[in-house]
Amino acid sequence: MGMIAKIGMVTIGQAPRVDVVPDMARLLGGATIIERGALDGLTRREMESLAPVGDDEILVTRLVDGGSVFVGKPHVTPLVQQRIDEVEREGAALTVLLCTGTFKGLRATRPLVEPDKILLGTLRAITCPGRLGVLTPSSRHVPQTEARWRSHGYDPVVVPFSPYGPGHDDGAPASAADIADALAAGGAGLVVLDCIGFNRETRAQLQARLGVPVLVANLLVARIVAELIGE
Repeated sequence: MGMIAKIGMVTIGQAPRVDVVPDMARLLGGATIIERGALDGLTRREMESLAPVGDDEILVTRLVDGGSVFVGKPHVTPLVQQRIDEVEREGAALTVLLCTGTFKGLRATRPLVEPDKILLGTLRAITCPGRLGVLTPSSRHVPQTEARWRSHGYDPVVVPFSPYGPGHDDGAPASAADIADALAAGGAGLVVLDCIGFNRETRAQLQARLGVPVLVANLLVARIVAELIGE
């Protein structure tokens, strides 16, 4: 084990994130992981008050019962900050945000790992033929995801697909084959899975059909954290 024994992981939903943290933990050696969620302890009615309104940026996240919920970034950000403060008080020497959305103004007294910055930095270091393919977690996300990646200088082909299973977004393609067809039709030369909930299984399915590199956000972040802690 390297220099850091405790890692905080803060989701915008509810902890534990059994869908992603175990895969990340396998890359982190013997690190102790402290998980907390912005929506921990909230009832469904309380979560409804956090729903996106107007031009709020939309986020979607997983709940402990396996369901998912849409929240507005302005409403959930203060709760995320509370959880960062909490894991630091519990001894986390480094905190990982389990969301690929862009947050502004988050504060931490110890290193804070923000996946959106890791994804962007990695992509800026890679030159690939074709367009940037982006998997976004719902059809509601498509306009804001397109706008975000265009603001970074990319011409993205954005395809919606819920990482949380059938029924979480009826407007999105239903299968890996449909997703691959849409990405191929758009000329994707590299694909980024732009939600922390996407996993290596989705990557394997897309790579087999597309034959292009596919980046899994949670695994990429875990590899960076492993380097930070000396694993």
